[in-house]
Parts: sequence; C-alpha cells; structure tokens
Amino acid sequence: MTRTQTLSLLIVPVVVLFATSLRAESLADYLKPRDAHVRTTNARLAELIHDGVRLSSTFQTLVERLSHSDVIVYVDPDAYGPEGLDGRLTFVGAGPGARYVRVRVAHYPDAARQIAIIGHELRHAVEIADAPAVVDEASLGREFARIGFSNSGLLPGVQSFETPAALKAGNRIYREITTAGIR
Repeated sequence: MTRTQTLSLLIVPVVVLFATSLRAESLADYLKPRDAHVRTTNARLAELIHDGVRLSSTFQTLVERLSHSDVIVYVDPDAYGPEGLDGRLTFVGAGPGARYVRVRVAHYPDAARQIAIIGHELRHAVEIADAPAVVDEASLGREFARIGFSNSGLLPGVQSFETPAALKAGNRIYREITTAGIR
C-alpha cells in the first residue's frame, strides 16, 4: 500500500464522521437501526419516519416513548391492504424483554398524510407499551376494547379497534407536518 493510499484510508473515515456530526438535526439522526424501536426496511418509509421525527414534535414524542419501552415496531408498506384502510397494527409476538408489533401503511403520494398515518399507528404502539398485560392478540383486543371502540364494520369478520388518542395524534401530526411545509 502506498503512502497516498494509506492517507486516503485515514482521511475518508474522518470526513464521513465529521459530515455525519454536522448534519445531525434530531433524534432521527441518532437512531441506530438495530437499536431503534421503530424499524423499516423500506427506503421511502424510512425517509417518512425520519421526516416525522424531524418535523413533528408529536411524532418525535411517540418515537422517544417507544425507544424507552419493550415494544419494537416494524413498519411495512401495505400494497394489498383492504380498501379504505390506511394503516393497521397487528401483534406479532412477545419474548423475554420485548414485544413485537407490525404496522402496515397504505401508500399515498401525499407525504404529510402518510406520516400522519404512521404516527397514528405509532400511537397505538405506545398504547401497547403503556399496557404491560398485552402479550398476544387476545390481550391486545381486550385492552383496545377497554380504551377504544370497535371498528369491526370496516373489515367484516376481523376484530378491529380504534382509539381516540390515536385519532387525535394522527390529526395533530398532520397539522404539524403541513405547517412545516411538507405535502
């Protein structure tokens, strides 16, 4: 290895480290994928989650609350979701020290609307984080029946619930995002 190559190998990591530290604006910039409690493998959803944390104090509060909980949220696109259903959360499972949920969201070109939908579902995840007794689908149904109301008419044959807190969070996030100029 030549002296120039060695110098290049030393300079590149320093420049990358320096550039990364300069652009860190919010919690979203500090989340490490394997440590984050809100995860996705979809590049567009990752960008929307990042924007949600950066532009909405409500969204950021939800992500922070989840980061201090035992709930891990996987956010996925829902290309084949039922008509009229923007987002949905399902309980995946529980293990020692962790409970796992999956959030699926419909695709909308309107970024603000999609961020609000993700935030609405993250509020449901916080409701689970606040209820340690939720360890499976049955206990999730009991908890959401207690704190919310049945929404099963949307999907016949499927137990479905909604909560006032999640509706309020989604609306607040949408206002915060659109006020910030995201559409």
